[in-house]
Amino acid sequence: MGSRGSRSCRLVNVGLWAAVSLVAALQVMGALNRPARDRFADLHVYWGSARMFLAGGSLYDFAAWNGAPFTYPPFAGLLLAPLALLAENPLRILWTAATLGIVICLAALVQHADGLRLVKPAPRVPVVALLLFSSTPVSSNIRFGQVSVALVVLVLVDCLDVTPARYRGVATGIAAAIKLTPMIFVAYWWFSGQRRTAVNAVAAFSTCTVLAWLALPHESFRFWFTEIWNVDRVGRIATGGNQSLNAALLRLGLSDTRRMVLAVVIGLAIVMVAMVRASRAYRNREPFAAAVIIGAAGLVFSPVSWTHHQVWLLLAGLLAVGGRRGTIVWFGLVTALMVLPIMSLGAGLPTEVLTGNARLLLAVAVACVVPFAALTSRPVDHAVSAPVGPAAGRAGQRSAP
Repeated sequence: MGSRGSRSCRLVNVGLWAAVSLVAALQVMGALNRPARDRFADLHVYWGSARMFLAGGSLYDFAAWNGAPFTYPPFAGLLLAPLALLAENPLRILWTAATLGIVICLAALVQHADGLRLVKPAPRVPVVALLLFSSTPVSSNIRFGQVSVALVVLVLVDCLDVTPARYRGVATGIAAAIKLTPMIFVAYWWFSGQRRTAVNAVAAFSTCTVLAWLALPHESFRFWFTEIWNVDRVGRIATGGNQSLNAALLRLGLSDTRRMVLAVVIGLAIVMVAMVRASRAYRNREPFAAAVIIGAAGLVFSPVSWTHHQVWLLLAGLLAVGGRRGTIVWFGLVTALMVLPIMSLGAGLPTEVLTGNARLLLAVAVACVVPFAALTSRPVDHAVSAPVGPAAGRAGQRSAP
């Protein structure tokens, strides 16, 4: 009976990985078969900006065929400069292979997360990998040649205590130096009492930024004093692909002054509620839920939250909500919103305001409303409790007879 059950588990595992490979291959084929000018559009910007810089120009002067410029801090340009040494077609292949590997790493990181009761009995890594590859955020990362999923992995490495305590926060600081949005996690760590992690993140961010100033002084001055304030550089931010609060208010046609005030006031209120909820989840020894809540709040508050940024919302669907029935309903709802083109279904109808902002509403719900099981259990005193994450497992192994 035991060997039969073991063989069945192996067959299920093989079948799941086969499905993962098939879906990933379809996503890659879809990206490669796009019109030449729309193929790996963001990777083309990275590559073109690096080539322009190495030729003596500025990172921020490059514009792709559609006018898309380089919008990241100079440290990102420093890291991406070696891309210019490759031809664009081989670069696309290597970048795509790296993205597929990063998505698998993200699925593996979920192994360290508590509160995922829906997928716990199944082989978790292939189940999560299949979900990721089927989703529009990961599809968007592959299609555009984006870095967003890699930044999520860097943040989770710190949030799930994968690294030793003395280095926790460093990966997020590096991620924030590449793209500023992960900085919201510094506020969360400070607010929740994880002060050393917050300090490490700020120190890593500052170190990377100073290195960029030393290596690229002109680019750094231009970015931090000019380009960072020019939100329009990131594209047509009023389109439905941007699911931030700022974009939703822009689509409502509000004046710039009114929109900015509302975006800041409402956005900060949502962030503060998320900080309280995430801190409680952390005290309940469920740091994955805390990270997802803060990630969702960041999507709401950021002026721009494109589809490839929305990996956090997909991960929110893996969290337990109440009993098993509630968890299954929640998983189905989130999966539908993040896999199916639901936002385009209500175009031209009175419900367009709701469907066109569906993922923004989901992000607000994740940050402020949904009663995750991580928030309802009894808080644990971290001063006297066992370590969180992998460290807890290692501690348990050492104490076992």
